[in-house]
Amino acid sequence: MRGFEAYNKFKKDLRDLRQLYDITYHLYQTETTKLDIELKSGTDISPTLKTSIGSIEHSPTALYRRLQHLYPFKLRQLILISSITTLEVYLTDVILEIFKRDITPFKVNEPVTFQKNYLLSVANIGKIQKDLITKDFRNLTSGGLKEIVKYYKKMFGIDIKNLSVNFQEIEEIHIRRHLFVHRNGITDMEYVNKYPHLGFQVGQKIKIDHKYLINSLNKLSEFAGLINKEILKKYPEINRAPKYYTGTKSFEQGDIKLMIQISILINSFDVVSYLINLDIKGHKLLDYIVQITTIDNSCILFLSGKQADLSKFYKPIKDHDSMLINKTIEIKK
Repeated sequence: MRGFEAYNKFKKDLRDLRQLYDITYHLYQTETTKLDIELKSGTDISPTLKTSIGSIEHSPTALYRRLQHLYPFKLRQLILISSITTLEVYLTDVILEIFKRDITPFKVNEPVTFQKNYLLSVANIGKIQKDLITKDFRNLTSGGLKEIVKYYKKMFGIDIKNLSVNFQEIEEIHIRRHLFVHRNGITDMEYVNKYPHLGFQVGQKIKIDHKYLINSLNKLSEFAGLINKEILKKYPEINRAPKYYTGTKSFEQGDIKLMIQISILINSFDVVSYLINLDIKGHKLLDYIVQITTIDNSCILFLSGKQADLSKFYKPIKDHDSMLINKTIEIKK
């Protein structure tokens, strides 16, 4: 069973955040211990400590106090924000991988709006498909966790609110991150009323302690892992591999050699069966087919023969309600 690259990247990014917090917090503690010894010893310490970058200057006492409280808090705040971003990136990026494995869940019967000039200039159906998924990405990115929950339930039948993890805790981490990004960590009425057991008052500054951060990282890791398992159950393998029909004809010297790109407009239409059975007054297209390649709603038809013979079949294909010719290319060989 092949895994998802988006999930592998999520695990790596979350591990990097853990290590960043671990080493930085360790260095804060080490420097705090060192300053504590120096300040208590009564030895002369430089009145101002300058960093190698030179953007800040601290007295030893001020640096000691900041290393104890402010800097660890700011560090945990940044790690929390990044961890939720990492989760959201996974939950959106994996959608494209699902699309590459199986297009079926995305075939929902709902209207979509495109500009006329876009449709008239687009090269093929594949481009429209990719743009539709990209549009979903943008909507999910702006809608946040709430929209992602609805999307997974609707498109994949996966209820990420009811996995074997407390979704309220995941939601609280997400909302807390939102407060830090948009309100600098100041609570509002919605947060206070939603999580009264946390004991915050409206307008209070939220503090993230070491235990909360570690627990949050563990919960996010577990949550993503459970979602990954559910996705793998439904889409374990790639079902969108190209299918090939090999004809009896080969590219021969002196023949016209064509590659015709066709979009299939109706899902139930069997394009291969239609093409190999196409007969125009006793002339069979099958006699000129080198190969037919299909994937999803796209077909590439390779033909070889005399111009007069091949031209007989162009109009029946062009005028068929279930097909659209995107491009015809003469292969020079």
